[in-house]
Amino acid sequence: MAEKLLKKNTIDLQEEIVMSSLIVEVCKVIKIEKHPNADKLDIATVKGWSCIVGKDNYKVGDLVIYCPPDSIIPDSIIDQYKLEFLKKNGRVETIKLRKYISQGLILDLSCLDNPTRAEEGQDVGKILNIIKYEPPVSCNLQGKGKKPTKKKANPLFDKYTDIENIKNYNTVFKEDDEVVITEKIHGTNFRAGNLLRYKNNLLGKIMSFFFGKYEFVYGSHNVQKRVANVKMGFYGEDVYGKIAKKYNLKKIIPEDYILYGEIYGKGIQELEYEMKDIDVVFFDVKYKGEYLDWSEFLMFCSCRVLPIVPVLHIGRLGDKDIKKLTEGCSILSFRRNMMKEQIREGCVVKSIIEENNHRVGRKILKSINTEYLCSKNRTEFK
Repeated sequence: MAEKLLKKNTIDLQEEIVMSSLIVEVCKVIKIEKHPNADKLDIATVKGWSCIVGKDNYKVGDLVIYCPPDSIIPDSIIDQYKLEFLKKNGRVETIKLRKYISQGLILDLSCLDNPTRAEEGQDVGKILNIIKYEPPVSCNLQGKGKKPTKKKANPLFDKYTDIENIKNYNTVFKEDDEVVITEKIHGTNFRAGNLLRYKNNLLGKIMSFFFGKYEFVYGSHNVQKRVANVKMGFYGEDVYGKIAKKYNLKKIIPEDYILYGEIYGKGIQELEYEMKDIDVVFFDVKYKGEYLDWSEFLMFCSCRVLPIVPVLHIGRLGDKDIKKLTEGCSILSFRRNMMKEQIREGCVVKSIIEENNHRVGRKILKSINTEYLCSKNRTEFK
């Protein structure tokens, strides 16, 4: 029985993609400006987002529906509002129009059955059948392997936090909050853990008896891998296995810990950080289902000589301008080649001491560089 189990192929578990949640909210227009380079256009601000709209279509205080970037608008609404530019795939994107950024789509309330009953803060995404764009998982990242049922997944192998955009939740952090702000790296999510085997089925009990109570699992946000075919070697043929092997994670991750990072470099995304190969930076660790505070995370990585994500700021939030930290060039590419610059995808803000917020759960938010969002060739395999 043990020999048969050892010959099982690497488990590839392709699960449902979970991104940050989509909020299609009824909100107030808080600012209207004339577009400096277009007589028939205005720039409307809602929830901190700037959207280009038709001249005099809206005024300050109007209730509108805000569809953020990466919303997929159904054909019925595209036809109703004559949104010809969305007819190809229905996807709302960040665009630059006459040298000014437009981040999302503003609709009036006429698409609702009862516009007069609309309330500020109401999420109408499901009502309007507006969904979030889900990027495909790049096939060349996954390597080879079978795709069994979800029942074979280790339920303790937690996915990483779904991080919301700070523009949607601009009151979660206060100026006096002690935070760590790190560069958001453009790559593919990576996780690895040393966890108790799932023993609520026959296979789990057999594996636990022959190979021990704990198992090493690794993969991405949507992929979970275990024991590989003997001929392939433990890690298999994919970027996740390559990183796990490079840093000897099977041996150095203690029991009940999960390590989270981002794989980046050649062939991962369109931002390659002047790399000829791939590497990883780590940004979080969980122990028995709880995230470690930043200082504990640093100690964990330092003791194991693991690379961490570039740090942009540690301290009081009010001491730094989030917008400035979001923009500019990547620290990773600058470290590798000071003569070449590469755009920064954005930054991530989180509490130095782990805490929760009633609106977003874990207190962590992201800020995305608008110049990156305007990139025509951007890819998103998470």
